[in-house]
Amino acid sequence: MDTQLLFLINHGSANALFDVLMPALSAQGYLLVLPFLFFMITQGMRRDNARGSYLAMAFLTFLIACVAVYLSGWVEDWMKTGVARIRPCRSLHEIRLLLPCPKSYSMPSGHAISSFAFAAPLVYLTRHYITPAWRLYPLLLAALIAFSRIYLGVHYPSDVLVGAFLGTGIGLGLSVAYETMKKETIMKRDE
Repeated sequence: MDTQLLFLINHGSANALFDVLMPALSAQGYLLVLPFLFFMITQGMRRDNARGSYLAMAFLTFLIACVAVYLSGWVEDWMKTGVARIRPCRSLHEIRLLLPCPKSYSMPSGHAISSFAFAAPLVYLTRHYITPAWRLYPLLLAALIAFSRIYLGVHYPSDVLVGAFLGTGIGLGLSVAYETMKKETIMKRDE
């Protein structure tokens, strides 16, 4: 089923626009998060909470997202070595390959795990000062970057799905841990 879905995306959705767009998303799609980061900081300056503006929270959100990406790299390396799944571009001769086939293993997708690890804190920690519609942007971008890896023939859909779940878990885990520590600090200070 995994291979069938791969071919459905890799062959079935092939078109001239995606042949240009997907390699660009895969290589430099992370740059498309910059408008959201700028928006997050400006919203943080404009919106106030009981303790002042959300600007400090915006910077902490960015920092937590960066730490999540760093941790996701460790998890990715550990899992790729442990699972040792051969990439579809190395094992399936019928694959439509639009870029050089990476030499590393396939499971999980590094692009998916890092994109979702970065997106999760941006979505979760900005919920008090950015509307839900705008907070979808980092998730959609992460999903497009992850999809590009299947389209390009360098990952199976399950590689991307596992990477997305792991990245989201890492990003949310750090975000919840931060909020828990923050609440405990506030409670101790108020005692």
